[in-house]
Amino acid sequence: MNESRYAAKVGLFVAVGLALIALLVLNFSQGLTLFTPTYKLNVVMPTSAGLKPAADVMMAGVPVGKVVGPELGKDGRSVNITVTILTKYKIRKDAIFRIDSLGFLGDQYIEVTPVALEAGVTNDESDFLKNGDTIQGEAPFNMLAAVRSTSDLLEQARKTIKDIDQAITNVNRTVLSDSTLKDFGMAISNFASVTEIAIKTVQGADDLVQSNSAAVGSVVTNLEAVSEKFNVMADQVEQIITTNRGDVNESVKNLRDTTASFKHLASGLEAGNGLAGGLLKDEAMKAQAVTLLSNANAVAAEFSAFGSNLNQKGVWRMLWKPKNTERSADPAH
Repeated sequence: MNESRYAAKVGLFVAVGLALIALLVLNFSQGLTLFTPTYKLNVVMPTSAGLKPAADVMMAGVPVGKVVGPELGKDGRSVNITVTILTKYKIRKDAIFRIDSLGFLGDQYIEVTPVALEAGVTNDESDFLKNGDTIQGEAPFNMLAAVRSTSDLLEQARKTIKDIDQAITNVNRTVLSDSTLKDFGMAISNFASVTEIAIKTVQGADDLVQSNSAAVGSVVTNLEAVSEKFNVMADQVEQIITTNRGDVNESVKNLRDTTASFKHLASGLEAGNGLAGGLLKDEAMKAQAVTLLSNANAVAAEFSAFGSNLNQKGVWRMLWKPKNTERSADPAH
């Protein structure tokens, strides 16, 4: 009886121990601490980068949770990483989740970087993550990808160096050839000759200016004198115009009035006003005027012929003989 009771106690102790061990294993496998309240988050990343279950979740260097485990997403292109966060730590929705490592070759963990608050922003409960929320994480630094990109960069650098070497070879073969250098030397010599000629030309021009400086000065002096005369003439003309401004204005006014009168007369003639206008407009009057002038010319011609006849016969002399002439002709007187 005592042995059976002892065996039952031992069996109960072993069962309780196994249950505790199983509970601890379960808690540690899920990244939980015993009897500590937590909430779960789902972090979506392009790759887990070797992140292991039970890895730490750290914020500002302080452990705030554990990694339960990564799982491949349904699309086959992303990884869903489940993490448990201690309830006493609140993480804002705009926080950045990325995978980092302790040192260069240390263990992987998830680093949570909070974003600095702007002025006037409050800490409302709706701004913090809650149990079951999903966050988009950033891709971790991939050493192999960096090495691969560096290799590609070195290959491109190698090709570039090869192209540069080929370009230098082409330059040496074409630009720096013996014929090119000879032509270049001749060009320098010709340039030196042209420079010498230009210097001589400039010196000759300078000598010409120096030798004719007196003549140039005389011309300048004459130009100044002529300019002064023109200024005096301009002043005189301006004074004459100013002095006789009234007469000039009167002449201009008379000219305008005369022009207006001519315009009025021309308008009247064109409208048929007066005798001249009627003659211009009335064809019958014009014909009568022409007939009248013809008759007058005929009468004048007849009178002229009659006068000539009288002059030839001496009648006019007898009619117009002066009295003193008759007295002088009397011999008794």
